[in-house]
Amino acid sequence: MAKQHKVTLCIEYLNRFECYFLTTATQAVELVKSVNHPNFKTMFDTFHAHIEEKSQAATVRTLAPVLAHVHISENDRGTPGQGDVKWCETFEALHQISYNDQLVVEAFGLALPEIAAATKIWRRMYESEEQLSRDALAFMKANVAKRWKC
Repeated sequence: MAKQHKVTLCIEYLNRFECYFLTTATQAVELVKSVNHPNFKTMFDTFHAHIEEKSQAATVRTLAPVLAHVHISENDRGTPGQGDVKWCETFEALHQISYNDQLVVEAFGLALPEIAAATKIWRRMYESEEQLSRDALAFMKANVAKRWKC
């Protein structure tokens, strides 16, 4: 059905504090390969990788054969580029594997109480949604421009 409707489903591995099913890139790749369907892939989330993986670059290379989506998320779920994720390593690895699809910011705030509670967000992670959007977009554009010839 996914193929018929031109939809690709991407499984996301989470960190060990959020689930026990998939917690590493290697596990996600194994699952995708065992399902063996062209419309079932995995994604890379810098937040979870920051917790579970030893190297952002090695993680990107591990995911490369089945990578179809990327979440750009800071280690504190705030504005990308203002925390501890190894961004140069991350963007360089995405460039090296010729990733050429969407980069989606995933930051959590207080606007949706159910999500804030589920993700343990108890304080403001950024000034405003507008500031987050503006700064995150500029951050991603700058990092892509350094590596890709757009």
